[in-house]
Amino acid sequence: MPTVLIVGKSNVGKSTLFNKLIGYKKSIVDDKEGVTRDAVSGRVSYYSKTFNIVDTGGIFENPEDDIINKSKDLTLKMLNEADLILFVIDARNGITSEDYYLAEIIRKSNNDVILVSNKSESVRRVQNNLPDIYKLGFGDPIFVSAEQGKNIDTLIERIVNVLESKGLSLEENLKEESQPIIRVTFIGRPNAGKSTLFNSILNKERVLVTPIPGTTRDSVDELVTINGRKYLFVDTAGLRRKSKVDYKSLDMYSNVRSIKSIENSDVVVILIDAIEGITHQDQRIAGIAENRGKATIVAFNKIDLIKNFKYKKEEFIEQFNEKLYFINYSPLIFLSAINKQGIDNLINVIDEAYKSLHYRVQTSAVNSAIQRMMAFTPPPKGLKILYGTQVDIRPPTFLFFTNGKKVPEFYQNHIRKTIRENIYPFVGAPIFLKFKSRH
Repeated sequence: MPTVLIVGKSNVGKSTLFNKLIGYKKSIVDDKEGVTRDAVSGRVSYYSKTFNIVDTGGIFENPEDDIINKSKDLTLKMLNEADLILFVIDARNGITSEDYYLAEIIRKSNNDVILVSNKSESVRRVQNNLPDIYKLGFGDPIFVSAEQGKNIDTLIERIVNVLESKGLSLEENLKEESQPIIRVTFIGRPNAGKSTLFNSILNKERVLVTPIPGTTRDSVDELVTINGRKYLFVDTAGLRRKSKVDYKSLDMYSNVRSIKSIENSDVVVILIDAIEGITHQDQRIAGIAENRGKATIVAFNKIDLIKNFKYKKEEFIEQFNEKLYFINYSPLIFLSAINKQGIDNLINVIDEAYKSLHYRVQTSAVNSAIQRMMAFTPPPKGLKILYGTQVDIRPPTFLFFTNGKKVPEFYQNHIRKTIRENIYPFVGAPIFLKFKSRH
């Protein structure tokens, strides 16, 4: 599928345009400069035409810090990989030296370019800036207002025409679309190594990696095929504690995006910093994933930094059983994302957890196991469980008919344990139980 890259200096409205093109808010939008750091991708569907669109970080002529400099390098690498570049400028505030600087860089890429003049609500301001806009050397611009949705259809039609003139197909592959995509979200505290793991799996630098916690702000995703299976991997901003996040701050929006990514995923990989161990925040993250019915995998990262790891492995297992006991059905793996150690094992357990999330068992097997369980461990006094059946998947959900008495939590846990040990293990998947009175 063709890829279109949105490029421009900081604060010209690239993320607002990106969100408008894909039809929903995915990139974080803020008046501060340099909010977008990673390349955030989405899909544009226009009637029967489809293409990928990528929002990039703003390119500064003279980057002031390491993160902004790395963001610039990442964008420059992608210039030659894209099929088309949208060069976005600010028609309201006019052309600056940074626009001319960027125009020269784009020209050297020898790629096709559409000049997009954003913030074009005021005709007078646009006319005043026209001479400078044409000096950029990219011909007639398309005047849009991403905020108001002005001329967005015109822009999409121009994009489609340019891509098709290059012989690229924009038709959706229905056969390809029918294949299931395993949606995997990497979640964890800031600086646990999520972006490094994301890049290691993709085998390229797709997101920024620095030692500075909180480098990633947006949720960044990438569709990858591994051994014939499709995965949508999502790198999220680290979830920060609520008490440390100001209302309407960038961290708050990053938290919201991270939780949204969990909700849209099939499998959640909870990445633990092996040096710091499992914290209360990690427990909270695991609870969010479990409550939303997602399959979970717990991965201790940075084992390359642990001295005598082979002898300390049992300590990590004990820590997992003690602090994440409520998702003890999750596979526990050990990684060194930076050395690409344990990646194959991670893919294998993702497949297993995804299978568990969608697995169905026979009603006869459920009732046979539950009857044996009650023979050895009778229900609390007054409670009768008549029969049960699996009624749903994603997550596996079982409905049990009772005599109307409440089923205590400890006995619900016993039912879950019986299902896992005697019917199917449902590795990585939570089991949801429902009870209905039948007199």
